[in-house]
Amino acid sequence: MVNQRISLISKLVLSIGLFYGASGAIAAPGEDSIARGKQVYNQQCAACHQAGGQGIPGSFPPQKGHTANVFNASGGMGGRDYLAHVLQYGLTGSIDVEGTSYNGNMPAWGGSLSDQQIADVLNYVLTAFGNRERLSRSFQPYTADEVNAVSGKDLSGKQVYQLRQAVVGSRGQSSGSVTSQDASVASMAAKVSLEQAIPKPIYAAVQDSGVVERLPSKSTWPGVKGAHYDALSPDGKQLMVSGFKTGNVYVMDTDNGEIQASIAIGEVVQGVKVSPDGRYGLAVAPTQGVVAIIDMETLSLVKKVSVGDTPHNIIFNKDSSLAYVTLQGEGALAVVDMTTLNKQRAIPTPGLDSPHNIDISGDGRRLWIRDFIGHVGVLDLDSGRVLKVFKVGAGHGGIDVIPNSRYVATGAISASQVTVIDADSLAIVANLEVGTGPHGVRASADGRYLYTSVTADNMITIIDMGSLEVIRQEPVDGKFPFWLAVPGNP
Repeated sequence: MVNQRISLISKLVLSIGLFYGASGAIAAPGEDSIARGKQVYNQQCAACHQAGGQGIPGSFPPQKGHTANVFNASGGMGGRDYLAHVLQYGLTGSIDVEGTSYNGNMPAWGGSLSDQQIADVLNYVLTAFGNRERLSRSFQPYTADEVNAVSGKDLSGKQVYQLRQAVVGSRGQSSGSVTSQDASVASMAAKVSLEQAIPKPIYAAVQDSGVVERLPSKSTWPGVKGAHYDALSPDGKQLMVSGFKTGNVYVMDTDNGEIQASIAIGEVVQGVKVSPDGRYGLAVAPTQGVVAIIDMETLSLVKKVSVGDTPHNIIFNKDSSLAYVTLQGEGALAVVDMTTLNKQRAIPTPGLDSPHNIDISGDGRRLWIRDFIGHVGVLDLDSGRVLKVFKVGAGHGGIDVIPNSRYVATGAISASQVTVIDADSLAIVANLEVGTGPHGVRASADGRYLYTSVTADNMITIIDMGSLEVIRQEPVDGKFPFWLAVPGNP
């Protein structure tokens, strides 16, 4: 009995030592929590905030130093509770970090990450990147119960932004208003009916709600946790959807939203695309550096092709013989031979260090590339040269070569505009206000309308590509609409 008591006391002393150390100074949470948190951070957070926590200036704020300073803030609910709210509900609004402004639009992670995963990643960030030395001596690690206690509220990223103002005061807020453009958005009357603007069904992947919404019918299909990218089969009967936070690819029946298959790819899944001949579906697994090839008839995984560092999205050429894959981690594109199902070669993208999303011109001779930090480039496939790089809205976004048109359009998740480029003159012709955080952009097959998923305002903005004006903004049933699939425009 005495030995049992001594053993119990030893364990208690050891557990106290993990948090405070022998001198009573602050120490890290348990090693298991840090290791788990690092894994979550690398899979879900590092693409934006970077592996070393330094962020991307002007696009994504640093975790190094800044997160510890926010944690130590004592205003409002206090930095500790505020950070838990940010992970649960996201953050939308302009902030200032060490003199640099960020028009942020961070997605909510509650419901996609478990309470334990959120606690772990907070513990990792607060003890990594030199942050531990900035914390007060009274720091205690987050627990799953603590994270759970702030869940269950109906809060938006914009409401969390208002909480931030009370926590850090005006020193951490940018002078830009989060409500000014919302007022103009709300006051805009629809100029066409929804059925006129969307004559054939389109499909919005609504990430934070884990649903796909079909428009104009407004049917909502659940079952895709972290619905991220989506793509239609050529006949329009199947919809591929990436489960960003599950590591699975889902294939849905577009007649009724039933899930025909859930295919495990592993870890994080990003872009998906179905070949023009309908034979294969491709899904990108960035942390594995592979493209997963799926047989669209048997709905089974055929092969994983190693393509390079941090692949993100795909486009096929017209005859389905080649697939071009953006390599966000190495400033290049991978070319996959769809006959041999092997990587054929890589094409450098000078001036675009982080190629993100991609589309191909109607004649198949040029690739239009959207990077991660506010640039678009056009690459000539005959010469392999990048012809021009354009500065567009901050952060990342989708890109679309508008069918039957001279225009190319791109979104910007850290801004509020869609940029329109003239592909003939290689000049920017318009920056159109569409709402906060436009990401997915896809035009109707005839090129008449452009549909934009506006992530922070939870709506689809519709642009008339003839007049280049916004003609309708339609709310979605859920939060954070990320991507759009449109029939006839893969």
